Amino acid sequence: MSGERLFQWNVALILFGVLFLGVSDTQLVAPLLPLIASDLAVTPGHAGIIVTTYSLAAAAFALFVGPVSDRVGRKRVLVAGLAVFSLASFFTYHVSTFNALVILRAVTGLAAGTLSTSALSFAGDYYPYEERGRAMGILSMGYFVAFLVGVPAGALAASRWGWHWVFACLSAGAALILAITLLQLPAGPTATPSRWQLGGFIDHFRKRETFAGIATAFLTSGGIVGFLTYVGAWLQLSYNLDVGQIGLLFMVSGAAAIVASPIAGWLSDHAGKRNVIVWSNIVLAFLFVIVARAELGLGLVIGIALLSVAASARQPPLHALTTEIVVPEIRGEYIALRNAFSQLGIATIGAISASAFDLGGFRAVASVAAFATLLIPICCVWLREP
Repeated sequence: MSGERLFQWNVALILFGVLFLGVSDTQLVAPLLPLIASDLAVTPGHAGIIVTTYSLAAAAFALFVGPVSDRVGRKRVLVAGLAVFSLASFFTYHVSTFNALVILRAVTGLAAGTLSTSALSFAGDYYPYEERGRAMGILSMGYFVAFLVGVPAGALAASRWGWHWVFACLSAGAALILAITLLQLPAGPTATPSRWQLGGFIDHFRKRETFAGIATAFLTSGGIVGFLTYVGAWLQLSYNLDVGQIGLLFMVSGAAAIVASPIAGWLSDHAGKRNVIVWSNIVLAFLFVIVARAELGLGLVIGIALLSVAASARQPPLHALTTEIVVPEIRGEYIALRNAFSQLGIATIGAISASAFDLGGFRAVASVAAFATLLIPICCVWLREP
């Protein structure tokens, strides 16, 4: 019994490493952008093209690779994604022109979309629903550990040795996880040799339960990213905090999120996934409004930490529940579609938040985030526990 439990932890930790790698790669570009622009003789605004191409490639290719993983197997697609990621990062280390960098970042985006979709789908296949909240809690830690550890470490390395070295490290990390995946990750369930059809995607919008899962992903990512995008500007403009102080505040909140994620996953296995999703979002919506009105001091630090806890607590049960509302034969297809709408939510609510910040300040941004977050419990009316 103990050997089986240890094996389950090994699988979760491998998939955690996959997500950590992909999220670190996504988040690292922001602090590297000024260095890249200076080195390749482009403006920072023009250099931002690499972010757009990366995100579009990740979202678009995920829609292709999700159904493919249903038919050829998760592990094969995951291994291919890690291999492409490692090679693209290695060539990025040697890049010397901006056009070449744009192409390589698009290729890396293709691989990153593969990693996220395949990792979540694999966890949905491998872990029974009764234990999936705990497993998704471990996987979800990858998002927050990347933010707390991966991004600062990469930024520090870039300041000392140059931005190229960051991609060399990412390439080596992907190669290491690739080797571990080949040796330790089980094959997973038998692939389904059926043909992909566009109607499969359309069917997910026709069914209330699967449409609710898509809408929840849209609102979850859009609300939190829209809020976090302007936290730094608000703290700087309202309280005159410098970058170092803002970074320290984010580190505290990130540490709280890392602790909360596996606990929330375990709790959702016992108290119900939907219950944790509903109450964490209700609490989070109120915290958005409260934090935006808080004065500088210990209360603000505690408020941001609690906000991070609530935001991270909803992720494991949401991943667990949305991987269960479809049959395994189309799980990759559905997770890919859900991930694509997660990116669309970031773009849409992010644009609304930008206008809100200009017109009404950070409190308006918090109101937008709170409204989007309160819509999630409504979606859960149709997002039922199995």
